[in-house]
Amino acid sequence: MEKQVTPAFPTLIGRFRMPDAEGVNQVLRLLLLAKERAEPNTQHANVGGWHSRHDVLDWPDPAVATLRGWIIQGVQHMIATTFEQMRAGGLSRAFSGGLYIYGWGNISRRGNYHSLHNHPASAWSGVYYVQSGDAPTPEHPYSGNIDLLDPRPFTEMVYVPGEPYGQKFSIRPESGTMIIFPGFLYHFVHPYMGADERISIAFNARADRKAVTPKT
Repeated sequence: MEKQVTPAFPTLIGRFRMPDAEGVNQVLRLLLLAKERAEPNTQHANVGGWHSRHDVLDWPDPAVATLRGWIIQGVQHMIATTFEQMRAGGLSRAFSGGLYIYGWGNISRRGNYHSLHNHPASAWSGVYYVQSGDAPTPEHPYSGNIDLLDPRPFTEMVYVPGEPYGQKFSIRPESGTMIIFPGFLYHFVHPYMGADERISIAFNARADRKAVTPKT
């Protein structure tokens, strides 16, 4: 018997940890708290809390420039990994366009959360955690967790041994870490139940096939 098993529809989720991010995070925290005091909430998927305009990565501050560089590196790694995966499956589809990357800040306090949503028109989406806030407690074990949903429909229709399909991919935020996932992937954030602020910067990377050079 010749045996071969191929992962036909994998969904790539990247997790990145930034070394020595404390100094950058301190500056980003102060910038976002100041913006919160100066600008009204821009309502999107957030239920409570504060959502900034989509211009955070354009702010003229060295800490923002550092974060923008981290995001670009992370997205480039996801693209390279995608190409490796395609080649392993016998496919070769080059991309010679560019990327448009933009981001926004989120500040959550006790009881705030993000409802189920995805990011239309975004090739890759992600979030960088400036300040993850207080750790979960036994009473609130999923406080502030982000859950990514299996994108395949009807996976709950039949039991499969090992239950490999239809499960949530749950991530506990940590300061100085970043996650990146396909923009089509539905996700939500559990209510944050800590006393301190929970501060993050989310972003989208849109692919432009016609662009000659990458846009950031």
